[in-house]
Amino acid sequence: MRLIVLSMFVAFGIYSHRMVAARKRAEEATTMAGVELSQIFETAADGMRVVDKDFNVLRANDTFSALSGMPKEAIIGKKCYDVFSGHLCDTPGCPMNRVINREERVEYDSEKFRADGAAVPCIVTATPFRRPDGELIGIVEDFKDISFRKETEKALMESRERLRELASHLQAVREEERSRISREIHDELGQALTALKMDLHWLSRRLPRNDTALQAKAGDMSGLIDGTVRSVRRICSELRPGLLDDFGLSAAIEWQAGEFSKRTGIPCDISSDPEDIVLDQDRSIAIFRIFQETLTNIARHADAGLVQVTLRMASGRFEMRVRDDGKGILQPQVASTKSFGLLGMRERAHDFGGTFVVRAGRKGGTTVELTIPTGEEGAQ
Repeated sequence: MRLIVLSMFVAFGIYSHRMVAARKRAEEATTMAGVELSQIFETAADGMRVVDKDFNVLRANDTFSALSGMPKEAIIGKKCYDVFSGHLCDTPGCPMNRVINREERVEYDSEKFRADGAAVPCIVTATPFRRPDGELIGIVEDFKDISFRKETEKALMESRERLRELASHLQAVREEERSRISREIHDELGQALTALKMDLHWLSRRLPRNDTALQAKAGDMSGLIDGTVRSVRRICSELRPGLLDDFGLSAAIEWQAGEFSKRTGIPCDISSDPEDIVLDQDRSIAIFRIFQETLTNIARHADAGLVQVTLRMASGRFEMRVRDDGKGILQPQVASTKSFGLLGMRERAHDFGGTFVVRAGRKGGTTVELTIPTGEEGAQ
């Protein structure tokens, strides 16, 4: 009996020792976890603060103190909307109100203001802060300073705008050069060919009638000159179509569609509402060049049997839709940075505040849609 009682005492002692050791280990683990969490909070690269349901700041780390421009002792106990405030602070849309309304995570971009009034762009994340029993104490807010990112984005946007301005300038210079070359070819070469034609006509009238070889040669030369004159006219029209200046956009597009059909054998149907659309010179050139490039892409890649073109003026906007029944463009081709033709057309549209969209049809074919403001309500 004594042995049994002694064994029970020994077992109880061992059990008690183990219980005390386990409790000690649990307390040490809890303390270590608290230390680790506190260290993570204090040394986090992002600014962090804890706010209770009454909007009082309970805790803030060193990064938040540096972001807000206030010492920690001046932050603790203040209302959160009085420290590093933003446009949502003290409003129904503030993170605290949203978490109280059962949102588990709130994230948004905002400009926060330091104590000295300087603005700091941040990504703000707020999550619920609860007791072990689940009761809401407040929120933990994380502030990620994105000033460098914003400055980089601004620099990138400025660089992109400068590149667009340069591209627009180069397009204008190119059009001026085309126009100049077209005039010089028409005036210089055209006049020279006309004079040559007249001289050949004068010469052929004085050749012996019975010398058939010379008469045939003169006829061949006359035909060659006529063909060269037609080539000069075609080149001049491609460089700068006179119809664009003389008769307006609709006539120039109809002419270009006709030339496309002659060259490729692909019918090109055009519908225009109103029948004659006349825009300012710069817009007309941009639209015409986009149309030219679209037809070039169709001829090269589409393997189409029909092209349908719709021109429309409505509410101060010019709209053009070009649809072919070919094999259809692939999305990677639309998004590719090497599709310089598409990039050029987008930039031409962007210069006038317009939009340029290319998409493949569900059953094949490709549709190009261009919309450009005319700058005048109801312009025609």
